[in-house]
Amino acid sequence: MKELLIESKGIKTSEYFIPAFELRKGELLLIHIHGTVCFYEMKAELTDIFTGKTQHENVKILHALTFAENFKESRFERIFNSITVSRYLKRNTNLHEDSVPKIFKENGISKNDKVKSLDYSQKKLLSLYSVFTKTKNIVFDLSGEGSVGAIKTFDFVKNEIKNDGAAILIDWAGSDVKDKCSKFIAIEWLIEPKKR
Repeated sequence: MKELLIESKGIKTSEYFIPAFELRKGELLLIHIHGTVCFYEMKAELTDIFTGKTQHENVKILHALTFAENFKESRFERIFNSITVSRYLKRNTNLHEDSVPKIFKENGISKNDKVKSLDYSQKKLLSLYSVFTKTKNIVFDLSGEGSVGAIKTFDFVKNEIKNDGAAILIDWAGSDVKDKCSKFIAIEWLIEPKKR
């Protein structure tokens, strides 16, 4: 049996319940949050638990995960000195090579591109790639991506973790990838979820 990273006896609030689960090396777990406008708040709460920023009495973190943050650029940089892919990689990865990774070539990204000019899926791949140079255990989402981009992102993560990593996908969609996940957990609402 592969190494245990997270053991949850269940996460319960006054509004919802997420059933018990374990996350082991090589697994990709989907936590499906559906039916609410509070997705981003719930994702932030869960991310804080899985990354070890917040402790939860029913969740044992043996190895904290890392969240793949979306790209952010200051207004000053955006106007006067926009960040290129090459500069982003030098700042945010543990790599010392100057070549462009295969995943970028496959998705039309070059090292001279301005990151602000990339589409949302390309930015997500850039962020995920930089995290994977440091760790193979991540939390991520597919929010903001179209169906084609979301599948590419999902497949990239699944390929990166297959040997010695693990991932938790927190998402409200998930129907396209549900069958590709090692485990699927659906939120159980204890009250009527807040609708849009």
